[in-house]
Amino acid sequence: MNIFELLQKDRLFHYYQPLHHLADDAIYGYEALLRSTIQSNPEALFKTAKESNILYKLDTVSIEKAFAHYSHQSHNQKLFLNMFMSTLLHPNFIRFMVSMLERHAQSGPSIVFEMNEAKEEASMWESPLLSNRIALLRKMGIQFAIDDFGQGATSLKKAVEMEPEYLKLDRYFATDLASNDKKQKLVSLFTEYFKGDTTVVLEGIETAEDLHVATEIGIDVAQGYYIGKPASLITG
Repeated sequence: MNIFELLQKDRLFHYYQPLHHLADDAIYGYEALLRSTIQSNPEALFKTAKESNILYKLDTVSIEKAFAHYSHQSHNQKLFLNMFMSTLLHPNFIRFMVSMLERHAQSGPSIVFEMNEAKEEASMWESPLLSNRIALLRKMGIQFAIDDFGQGATSLKKAVEMEPEYLKLDRYFATDLASNDKKQKLVSLFTEYFKGDTTVVLEGIETAEDLHVATEIGIDVAQGYYIGKPASLITG
């Protein structure tokens, strides 16, 4: 089955991974992760969509599908959605978001768009349209996160200029955090620098020791297999 059939036959679904608020030991939100019934590798799925020139279609189908499904859940945690920069800058995207939010006006969750630093879209961060698009979406109640922060060479510049509501540190910083003094100093530096303006999220927590240290050095929200693996969302 090719990617066009995949979209037409509704073979897409999401797993949801929890984000945990460390101060009150409670679920803060969920990140929706796109999956398909015939392609186990989501990166390959998006790569094929890009090569077929339907990345925007796949991205928006994923966004609306996750949003609609999440709207049926009984609590009000935030929904974190991954999005490509090319989708944000697409001429039809604002219209798409207005329409989607109107259809779910009574039950829609609070959205946080996670913007990644994909190398093939790096130049789009310099687009003169970017700040306007972000401002329009913020007026709709949308918030933003920079994903995999610290992975790209220009991460700090983007964080300063974009002023995201969330900063998701790359999982590199969580790996062996408990035993690595340099990583602890860096993570502590990030939390102190962005304190009060941006919520720092540490991804990739896989041990109790790393979670403990993350809490001790001021991480607000954490995510990882130790906290909760991606899974189907029970609604109702």
